[in-house]
Amino acid sequence: MAMLSISTSYSQFKRLLRHLLFWIAYYLYDGPISSIIEADPLSRIVIAAIAMPVKIAATYFTLYLMTTVYHDKSRPVRFYAYLFASIIFFGFMQRAVSYHLIYPKYYPQALDVPVWYLPKVIIETFGVYSVVAIVVVLHVGKQWYSSQQEKQQLKNDKLEAELKLLKAQIHPHFLFNTLNNLYSLTVTRSEKAPEIVHKLSELLSYMLHDSNKTIVPLQKEIDYIENYITLEKIRYEDRLDVSLNVFNAIRHIQIAPLLILPFVENSFKHGFSNDIGKVWVNIDILTSDNQLIIKVENSKSQTPSAYTNEALGGIGLVNVRKRLELIYKDRYELNIMDEETYLVILKIEI
Repeated sequence: MAMLSISTSYSQFKRLLRHLLFWIAYYLYDGPISSIIEADPLSRIVIAAIAMPVKIAATYFTLYLMTTVYHDKSRPVRFYAYLFASIIFFGFMQRAVSYHLIYPKYYPQALDVPVWYLPKVIIETFGVYSVVAIVVVLHVGKQWYSSQQEKQQLKNDKLEAELKLLKAQIHPHFLFNTLNNLYSLTVTRSEKAPEIVHKLSELLSYMLHDSNKTIVPLQKEIDYIENYITLEKIRYEDRLDVSLNVFNAIRHIQIAPLLILPFVENSFKHGFSNDIGKVWVNIDILTSDNQLIIKVENSKSQTPSAYTNEALGGIGLVNVRKRLELIYKDRYELNIMDEETYLVILKIEI
């Protein structure tokens, strides 16, 4: 509570200081600086000081109207009525100040016309509201900038929340599939069960420590895929042929974590999980023309029931599509081809 009070007080102090500096700068321009070209510099300095109070009052009254009455949408006419009345009031007030406090000493010839002489009142009004206009423009600009920052912050917060949710969905989805693999090995009392537990621990370590980062080195993502492939090889044994090819230099490339896995995982889960014959997966990762290109191609199941529309719309792929849209927007291209083989091509601008 004390910290909040200190923060609020400091914010109010900065606001007061900004206003004070503005009026000092305006007075220096309207008085001492403008007096350089005057025959009597001192008179200009004094006149500027005398005229300041009305200008300040008109400015803050207008700001008050803008921050209170203007936002009352139930009475839109009231703001314009008050504004019009205040312009007339402060215009006549400045005319009265000039007529009674400035003219007698500095411009006695100006006393020849009445105090309420309309052309003079209009001139005085323009003099007052020229500075009011400057302040209003600054105020509106500041409000617009703050509003844009708030919108951007809300957008960023929403994006971060969505990404965290999508990542949270990836974790149990992958874990569920891997535990199924482990279960099948333990049922058959396979000696490979300890190895799969070890690889799983490495994968979970990556998911826990790196997946929450905004970006990770591409090499880490590739290492992660290699561990996943090792797990699948344990399950499929000799009937699985996997080719992982990395072309070009990739050390400097960074991408969002857990982007490639859903495509690789999808190729195993939906492409041939029920086949009993030889199956294959080919993964190519390369760079070309400032693009990172990821190709995942796999043989298709010969059993119709094993390869369903889920391959194109499962949780993993729906998830990764959403993440690509949130992170890369117009900087990616995703093509999925379901023909004799199942082919995914992802291109990301780098």
